[in-house]
Amino acid sequence: MLKKVSWLVIGLQYLLFAQTSNLFNAGYEEYFRNNLDGAEEAFKKAIEQEGDVALYHLYLGKTYHRKGDEDKAKKSLLEAVRLDGKEKRAYLLLGEIYFVEESFKEAEVYLKRAVELEPNSFDAYFKLGQIYLKFQEPDKAIYHLMKADEIEKDASWVFFYLGQAYLGKEDKTSAIGAFNRAIMLESNNPLFYYWRGNSYFSSADYNSPNDNDFHSADDYRMSIEFGLSTAACYFMYGNTLLNRGFYHLKTDRQNGALDYFETALVKYKKVLSLDPSASNAYNNIGLTYYYLDRLDEAVTSYKKAIELEPTIAFFHDNLGDAYYKKSAFDKALSEWSLVYELDPNYVTDGGYFPLPQKGIKEKIREAKRRCQQD
Repeated sequence: MLKKVSWLVIGLQYLLFAQTSNLFNAGYEEYFRNNLDGAEEAFKKAIEQEGDVALYHLYLGKTYHRKGDEDKAKKSLLEAVRLDGKEKRAYLLLGEIYFVEESFKEAEVYLKRAVELEPNSFDAYFKLGQIYLKFQEPDKAIYHLMKADEIEKDASWVFFYLGQAYLGKEDKTSAIGAFNRAIMLESNNPLFYYWRGNSYFSSADYNSPNDNDFHSADDYRMSIEFGLSTAACYFMYGNTLLNRGFYHLKTDRQNGALDYFETALVKYKKVLSLDPSASNAYNNIGLTYYYLDRLDEAVTSYKKAIELEPTIAFFHDNLGDAYYKKSAFDKALSEWSLVYELDPNYVTDGGYFPLPQKGIKEKIREAKRRCQQD
């Protein structure tokens, strides 16, 4: 049986070489020797001396691609599909090149054609799924990623992108399930934990009465332990701790709330060490100081957030709250007036904070009244 297989392989090679020229065959061998300059020269001579053949342009395009000259690669591959509209390898590589260049509309066109010609192309379905995520079309993304999974089972990144697609549909349960599957298949990938943490955070797990149902903080911690030491990861870590602290305040667990605020503060400070321009981190540091009753530090942090992004209404609103709590009513009035100027319809997200929130007009009226009393 081994001899038959060997002769079959040899026979297939012979058929390929028998249908092509010596020049092409020479280029083909140099291509697999990794002598790309020699391959390029041979393929160009084959085209020059023997005319346009789709296979010759395909391999010239593949050679340019491996050399990193994508403009020439695309030109050769387009010539290959002009000569042979069923050259699926050229369509697939064109799609991959445009995908890497983030020219997703062009990539979609060529990858869809590749799928038409090769219904079992994992790469085409997988990339199309990612493209539809970019287009914010989660249903199409899910369809193509599921097709990729049918072709090649248990590819962890398929489930990673499926999780993102389900999040796009606000189906948090399915998203968590997909990320669970990705983690089962690749348990040390920090991105998988980060995005599962985002799914839990989106489901507001920080408001879970049972501490065992509060998972997002653990996922952000795991993602950092596995190497995702980014400002975004620490920021989300801080956010879920801050919100857990708010939940403890709402449920009259003062000591637990303070512990969460202190821990969140550490994470936000790490954000600033990685990205000093992170205005939201300064704002959220201000929130932690505010609820820790460290009002001078809260004011300083809010001012830094405003210095970085002076037209964010809720930065001014939060600074106004801190001034009001310090009994600096004139300064509170000034900040809340700026909020109204930025957004006359400004509404605080009452579900975010642990205490009932007042409307901006009511805050301005209250600050004016207190100023008059003083």
